[in-house]
Amino acid sequence: MYDIVILGGGPGGYVAAERAAALGLKTALIEKDAIGGTCLNRGCIPTKSLLHGAKTYRHALDSQAIGVSCTGVSYDLAAAMAWKAQTVQRLVQNVEFLMKKRGVELIRGSGRLVSSTTIGIDESGAAFEGRNVVIASGSEPARPPIPGAAGNPLVVTSDEILGIEKLPSSLVVIGGGVIGVELAAYFSALGVKVSILEMLPEILPFMDADLAAVYKRTLKGVAITTGAAVTGIDGGAVRYRKGEEAEESSVSGDLVLLATGRRPSLSGLGLEAVGVEFSPKGVKVDDSCRSGVPGVWAIGDATGRSLLAHSASAMGRAVAETIAGRAASVPWKALPWVVYGDPEAAGVGMTEAEAKAAGFDAATSSLPARANGRFLAERGIAAHGVCKLVADRASGRVLGAHIVAPYAGEMIWGMQYAIAGDATVADLERSVFPHPTVSELFHDALSALEL
Repeated sequence: MYDIVILGGGPGGYVAAERAAALGLKTALIEKDAIGGTCLNRGCIPTKSLLHGAKTYRHALDSQAIGVSCTGVSYDLAAAMAWKAQTVQRLVQNVEFLMKKRGVELIRGSGRLVSSTTIGIDESGAAFEGRNVVIASGSEPARPPIPGAAGNPLVVTSDEILGIEKLPSSLVVIGGGVIGVELAAYFSALGVKVSILEMLPEILPFMDADLAAVYKRTLKGVAITTGAAVTGIDGGAVRYRKGEEAEESSVSGDLVLLATGRRPSLSGLGLEAVGVEFSPKGVKVDDSCRSGVPGVWAIGDATGRSLLAHSASAMGRAVAETIAGRAASVPWKALPWVVYGDPEAAGVGMTEAEAKAAGFDAATSSLPARANGRFLAERGIAAHGVCKLVADRASGRVLGAHIVAPYAGEMIWGMQYAIAGDATVADLERSVFPHPTVSELFHDALSALEL
C-alpha cells in the first residue's frame, strides 16, 4: 500500500511525486509515455529550444544597427531539431534521476482507476493501491470537427509540427492562442509566410487588451485575421467567414496548423466507474484539488482550471504537502502566464477589465517599454513593448501586472509573489530595482499609479 499513487508523469505528476517522497510518503508514479509529459517532450521545452534558435537567427540578420555585421547567416532545421531532441533527452534523464534519488517507484504503463484506492495497469494487469490517488493525466490537442481536416496530410497539430523535416514556405495557423502565436513567431522569424485565423475578436484573449494590441505589433510578417470562423479546409486552403452574412474567404499554406487549444486527457481512466465527477472541461475539484470522491485528487491540465505547466506543478506540490499533513494552498489568484515570442509577454493577476468586473475601483498605469534605459539600449526606439499595472484604489493593493518586453517571463515571478501576498503599491515602491534593468519598468509603472 502506497501513501500516494500518481497517474501521469508530467510537470504536475512528477513534482507531486518528488515532493511527496521528500516528505516521507511512500510514492508511486505511473506514466505510459516519456516522463515529463507534454511540457517537456512536445510542448514547453521543445518550442523554447526552437524559438531561441529562430530569435538568434533573426537577431544576427538584424544586427548591423548595433555595430555587428554578419555574413553567410543561415538556419539549419536539422541541426535545430537535433538540439531540441538533445535538450529534451537530457531533461527527461534529469527527472528520471530525481525520481530514483527520492525513492519514487516509476511504473511504466497505461493506468486506470479500478477503485478509489487502486490503479490498474492495462498492459500488465498489475494493480497498485494507494491511500491517495492523484489524477495528473494532462491534456491533448483539441481537434475541432472542421470539414476537410481529418485525414488531411497538410493539417497538423503542435505535436506533429515540432518534428517536421523541412520548413514550409507558408503556414496557416488556425487559432490565435498561446500555441498558435508562439509557433507563428517561430516560423515567421525564419522567413515563412504566416497567417493566423482567430475566431474571437482578438488574439490572446486572456491578455489585457492594451498588451494584446502591442503584442500584435511584435509579430512582424504575420497576417492576422480576427473574428474569422473557419468553415472548411481543402488541401492547404482554409476557408473562413468574418460575420454570419459575409461571403467565404480563403487563405492557403503549405501546412495548416490546428492550434485550437488543448483539452484534458480523461478517456479510459475509469473515472465513471469510481464516481469521479468530470466533464470535457476537466475533473471537478475544489480549491485544494480534491475531487468529490474521498482520497481521489486531480491536478494540472486534467482539471481544466489552468492549462499551464507551472500551474500543474503548484497544484502537485500543494496536494503532496496537504496529504503529508502540512498547510498548503494553490495561489489561484496569482498564477502567472508567459507568451514566448520576440519579445516575450507575461502577466499575473487581473486585467483592467477583470478588476472592474469584480467591482474594484481600478487604478491603472501604462508605460511604453522604450522609456526604459536597457530596453532602449538593446532594442531601439522602433521596438514595441509596454508595462501595465492594475491596483485597487481603495486599499492600494496591486491586482495585476502585465508586460511585453525582453525577459518578461524571467521577471514576472516577483510580481506573482507580490500579488499572492496582497502587497500594496507602497510596499513595492520601497523595493530597490537594479539599474539598468528592464525590470525597472515595474517600479516606474508603480510610481505612475494615481491612487
